[in-house]
Amino acid sequence: MRRHRLIEARRNNNWTQTDVAEKLNITAGFYGMLEQGSRNPRLPLAFNLERLFKVPAEELFLDLFCTTKADKELNKDEQVTISKAVNQ
Repeated sequence: MRRHRLIEARRNNNWTQTDVAEKLNITAGFYGMLEQGSRNPRLPLAFNLERLFKVPAEELFLDLFCTTKADKELNKDEQVTISKAVNQ
């Protein structure tokens, strides 16, 4: 799945994939795979991209940050589990 917002953010700055890769000290090939969705960034790289493009990582990587239950109400057990995880 192509990451259109990541591609758009790069193009809005008139940068090539190589330009972005050099700024982040990664290979142009790896950056291209990020845009194509065949590789995922680790959190530090996702946040570096967020700072570089001034666009939230959640927008750049919609496929990684969207939830499957966003439009469904959670039952009480799921709410407790999420609460415990968040508060650890």
